[in-house]
Amino acid sequence: MRKSPWLFSLMAGVFLVTGSSVVSAAQFDKVIEARQDLMKSIGGASKAMRSAADAAAVAASADKLAVLFAKINAESFPKGSAEGSRSKPEIWEQWDEFTAAAKNAVTVAQSIAAKARAGENTAELVKGFGRNACGPCHRPFRKPKERS
Repeated sequence: MRKSPWLFSLMAGVFLVTGSSVVSAAQFDKVIEARQDLMKSIGGASKAMRSAADAAAVAASADKLAVLFAKINAESFPKGSAEGSRSKPEIWEQWDEFTAAAKNAVTVAQSIAAKARAGENTAELVKGFGRNACGPCHRPFRKPKERS
């Protein structure tokens, strides 16, 4: 029995599409892991800033936070990388708002660093950092932790 050439082409196409989606899933696993590491680094730098003993330490932590927040972009959040993470689809549906929130976090961190270096009191800014820098992303774009 002779098989149709179109059937072979169809099967080859299905194989290519299926194979490439497996590669993409593996790539997203790495992206999600790197993104989670980035967020843990942000959390660590934020904690260090909140517990800093002097203005120089506040400025150093805030500078680090600005650099870390600047890494929140299309490379760390490629479209399609929500599955397996706490990222909401709203990130990609409202991309401009998402990236504006990340840029806001950079600005807030830079402002704290500049004020700390200038010798200004940064206690209230540091205290409100989570609400003003992290919250604008977490509230609309991050799923809550699943309760076990």
